[in-house]
Parts: sequence; C-alpha cells; structure tokens
Amino acid sequence: MPRIIKKYGNRKLYDSSESRYISMTELKEIIRSGETVVINDSKTGYEITSEVLTKAIVDQGGKETLSPDALHALIRWGTETFESGLAIFGKSLHKVLPVANVSDVRSLLGKISELEERVDSLQQKVDEQQNRSELS
Repeated sequence: MPRIIKKYGNRKLYDSSESRYISMTELKEIIRSGETVVINDSKTGYEITSEVLTKAIVDQGGKETLSPDALHALIRWGTETFESGLAIFGKSLHKVLPVANVSDVRSLLGKISELEERVDSLQQKVDEQQNRSELS
C-alpha cells in the first residue's frame, strides 16, 4: 500500500502515515528505501505524484541534474518512449544486481558516471557548434 503524502500550497509535504511534515530530501529517502508514495494536493485532492517527483528529480538542492536541452529532448521523445527505455534499463539492472557484489556495483556506477560526463561533453560540443553556425 502506498504512503500518502499531502502537498500544501506553501510547498510543505505532509506524511499522513507518520502525521508529520517532511522535506523533499526525506521524500526522496522514503522512495529510495523502496516505498511507493502517492502525493495529493491538499486543497483539491487531485493526485500530483508525477508533478512532485519530476520536480524532485530536476531540482536537486540548487544543482541542475537535467539540462534544459535534456528536458527538451525528453518532452520531444514523449514519456512513453522514455519510460520504455527506463523499463528496459531497469529489467537489466534487476537481473544484474542480485548476483553482483559491492565492487561490481560500484564499478557499474562509476562507468555510468563516466558515460554521463561523456554525454554532457558531447552535448556541449554540439551546443557550441550550433552557436557558431548561428553566428555565421
């Protein structure tokens, strides 16, 4: 059963199961621990889980986790394409992680980080090239 969280107009999150306010960091910790949450707008009662979790992903304490270019691409691809890609990635991880040891997982995380850096670098080069061509 999912944990019910209420979001108030002042951006406060209220955890109904613990009867207390929680921070966005605590919300992320709850999810990382394996729990599922449902977030409802306290005023309207509408479910806004996707909206709040998207904000949690995009805004990591002032640190930009997804560039505007990546967000544009995500919107252009559509959520179905993105979600199917994540599902394939997730299935692969579920097969690997149960049999992997800690050093294997750390190595995999390091390689993922390196790949992200390379993609960022390539994106910068593409952006620079586009800027140069626009100036010409």
